[in-house]
Amino acid sequence: MRAVRLPSWSLSALACAAMLILPALVWLFTPGPPRYPVASLHSASALAPDLSPPAPQPVRPARLVRPAGSASPAEVTGPVTGVVLDPDGRLAKGAVVACEDRDPTLTATTDEEGRFELPEGAAGCMAGARHPEFLGSDRVELVAGRSNTLQLNRGGGIEGDVVDELRAPLASFTVAVESYQGPVKEGAPVGQLKTIQDPHGAFTWEKLPPGRYVLTASTEGRPPARSSPVEVEMGRVTAHVRIVVPRGATLSGRVLDASTRKPVAGAVIALDAFTVARQGTQPTRSDAQGAYALEGAPPGPFSVRVSHDGYRTRTVTGLTTRGSAGAQQDIELNPLVDGGPGGEDFAGIGAFLAPAANGVTFVRLVSAGPAEQAGILPGDLIQRIDGADASSMAVFECMQSLRGPEGSRVTVQVERAGKRLDVTIQRRAITL
Repeated sequence: MRAVRLPSWSLSALACAAMLILPALVWLFTPGPPRYPVASLHSASALAPDLSPPAPQPVRPARLVRPAGSASPAEVTGPVTGVVLDPDGRLAKGAVVACEDRDPTLTATTDEEGRFELPEGAAGCMAGARHPEFLGSDRVELVAGRSNTLQLNRGGGIEGDVVDELRAPLASFTVAVESYQGPVKEGAPVGQLKTIQDPHGAFTWEKLPPGRYVLTASTEGRPPARSSPVEVEMGRVTAHVRIVVPRGATLSGRVLDASTRKPVAGAVIALDAFTVARQGTQPTRSDAQGAYALEGAPPGPFSVRVSHDGYRTRTVTGLTTRGSAGAQQDIELNPLVDGGPGGEDFAGIGAFLAPAANGVTFVRLVSAGPAEQAGILPGDLIQRIDGADASSMAVFECMQSLRGPEGSRVTVQVERAGKRLDVTIQRRAITL
């Protein structure tokens, strides 16, 4: 069979037809809308870009973002939550979190994962965490709506030993915090005691806040003795603190009625309250002849307090044994008049002291008393007493140094408004 040869123009026509039919087939069999926008040729937008501004869209109000710690309880409601960490950053179970500046009943205890939850009313309070194994945390303002973190502190410590005058260790003694100067005001450790049983006379005191300490040690039959000032730093132990407890002297004499000079039997004679660790020196009583003997008196200066029903209490100040085995001191008590109210008689300057971060200050003065009349003002910081440096003395040391026999004088240097002033005060009888 002979093939039919088509003219060349027919081939061209068939090619053109194929080019027209193929797009049509694609358009017919492709699902969905056309791939290209269809616009009227009479529309100007088909020929030129649309320069008109876009249609306005609804504007969402901006969300208020507060820095951490500044959320207002009025804006965020619900319980206040957080965690407590130990000094090493681990979750602390059993820590108590409390709003220390507000309602003391707003407390919570951390669970197994160190988490706590307080009611909504705790938002904005200054909270602290406490744990028996660590020092308390710094205060943190609690914020609702986020997890609050409180971290416990490690605290510092003191290690040392207690020995007698021959440097032999005391196996049984009591050690106490006599004074503390530091940043902690509430819950300061002043007055805390530890009873130690150790053949080497060694003691350790841990979990102490940073600051300057004076410790006392006492044992049966000996007067209390004090350490030198001890500096404690956070997270460190101050070691090799030695307290020498000397053999005590005997203070003896008679207790007499000041108006009749007759002996007073049954009067109680004891070291006064300006030493915490008084266990070594037990109080004594006067006998039928008014005689007494107080064993374990310290070298001094020290004071004794004498009391008896029907008499005003008498504090005898400025006593010293001067390193001897004994000292004599007769004591007169003033009887109460017609069963009137009791009170206390002593000789001194008529001032009340308190510890401060940088020393000891006068906080209150007896009206028209010797200190007030000499020009001392509340707030004066004690620098020197009779020439001795008092800037590192504890309250009890300053108090005993300022006390003394009626009619004697003491010179006190104080700091006031950045200036130092020397004031001489004559001691006299004070009645409270």
